[in-house]
Amino acid sequence: MKDEERCRLLYGPYEPPLVKRGFLVDAVRGKVRFGTFTNALIPWPKFKRRGKGGSGGIVLCGDLIRALEKEAIPAIAHHWGVSRATVGNWRRALELRGRTPGAQRLVSLGVELSRLPESRKKIGDAARGRVLSARHKSRFHGAMRRGWRERFEARRAEYRRTGRFPKASKSDPWIPEEEKLLPELPTAELVGVLGRPFNGIQAHRISLGIRARPPVVQQPWKEREIKLLGTASDSALARRLGRSVSSVQHRRRSLGIRSASTRWWTAEEEAIIGKVSDAEAARRLGRSMKAVGQRRRALGMAFFRVENRRQWTAAEEALLGTDTDARIAKQLGRSPLSVAIKRRERGIRPRTKVRPWTREEMAVLGTMSDREVARKLHRTVLAVRCKRLLSRIPPGTHRRWTRSEEKLLGKMRDEEVARKLGRVVGAVRVRRGHLRIPIFQSKVRRWEESELGLLGRVPDREVARLTGRPVASVRHARSERRIPSVHPVAPDWRSEEEALLGTGPDPDIAARLNRTVNAVAHRRVIKRIPVWRPG
Repeated sequence: MKDEERCRLLYGPYEPPLVKRGFLVDAVRGKVRFGTFTNALIPWPKFKRRGKGGSGGIVLCGDLIRALEKEAIPAIAHHWGVSRATVGNWRRALELRGRTPGAQRLVSLGVELSRLPESRKKIGDAARGRVLSARHKSRFHGAMRRGWRERFEARRAEYRRTGRFPKASKSDPWIPEEEKLLPELPTAELVGVLGRPFNGIQAHRISLGIRARPPVVQQPWKEREIKLLGTASDSALARRLGRSVSSVQHRRRSLGIRSASTRWWTAEEEAIIGKVSDAEAARRLGRSMKAVGQRRRALGMAFFRVENRRQWTAAEEALLGTDTDARIAKQLGRSPLSVAIKRRERGIRPRTKVRPWTREEMAVLGTMSDREVARKLHRTVLAVRCKRLLSRIPPGTHRRWTRSEEKLLGKMRDEEVARKLGRVVGAVRVRRGHLRIPIFQSKVRRWEESELGLLGRVPDREVARLTGRPVASVRHARSERRIPSVHPVAPDWRSEEEALLGTGPDPDIAARLNRTVNAVAHRRVIKRIPVWRPG
């Protein structure tokens, strides 16, 4: 295949974004500062690196994302002036998997070229005499087993040397010391103990037929745990036993065990209840008023009432209404509530701090904003707004929008429109949103009704391919509308694939069959095929 055929773009043209300075929105990094353009066949902007100077990587935006979704990797690498590994990293960052239409075209073209007579002859001459013998096959499989054995011995030696399990991935072999802990601890605790991922531990449990142990909260109470109830506070026991406080309280109360923090009522304390008020008894005994009231009602005592309470004199009643209740109560040594009750009994109106409005102050309302009026008259903004609304005076800053002003919305930035019209930026944004006018030079692409109809009917990756959007954008739009996702149907197992089960470690079989480790382990358990052991 010729280079120009391999590097040809099929879904172009691709134009770089029009930018000289400012910021761009990267699909992975977010908002970045523009630096310079690359010197490639398709010049593309690079973001400005933080620090003294220079530029960073290429900005993933615009037509570059569309090319990553449709074109082949050699074509993108050739026209954008980067390596194929970089293009692969871009696709992984954007969660783009599977073959693109451009890559599928190269594969189909390669298959057609391989079927030509001259190509078949060339392939046959190269493969002739290179038959893999039984000895080579045994050496190949022996090398695989030796590699697995070396990793197995290295992990076991590391555990015996340090006494800790080294951090492992899904493909790393399991040592017997790790498998002994599977029936003893829950999966969530094994993640921190073994240093393995949660899904890897679950898959190995399934492969060995070991049932996961429930967490401590779901386990039955043991004798040694029941003996500890009542010896300390419920919160301290909950932290010690790894259970919730409500679980400890429920178990202790069901067994009739009193908490260690319970304070018993004595005869001396009960003798005080009913002789004084609940507030005074709580102050003397160092308890809460609620506890004193509950104990008083449990003993069948009535609420304490002062028989020889302090009587009101004529001089004290003459002070009612002359000042606020709080100041009068402080002056007379009484509570504000007793002063208010006595004032209501005499039919005296309260004295408030309300300042009446004058004609000069009323004339200021509506001439400026409520905040400026409040600052000028030394009143609160709420008082000014309430008085203006009661007087039916329009606000001073209210200005109706004209058609000529509305035509400027969306034609320039909101800050420039506000500066030109003499309005605040918030008012401009609210008016533009009310008229449903998009932001000036916004790169946000609105969802159409035909595109929204695809959400929840096909997988997110298929929707992203059909609409030309990133997978993350499709997933975000679906979650906002609370539409359930549709998962792709896994392909059925063929007899050739099932024949490979148990011939090697599950991670290696999963990599060869392009399936997940959990799927391989689950299928092997269904077929009752034992786990593969070295040697």
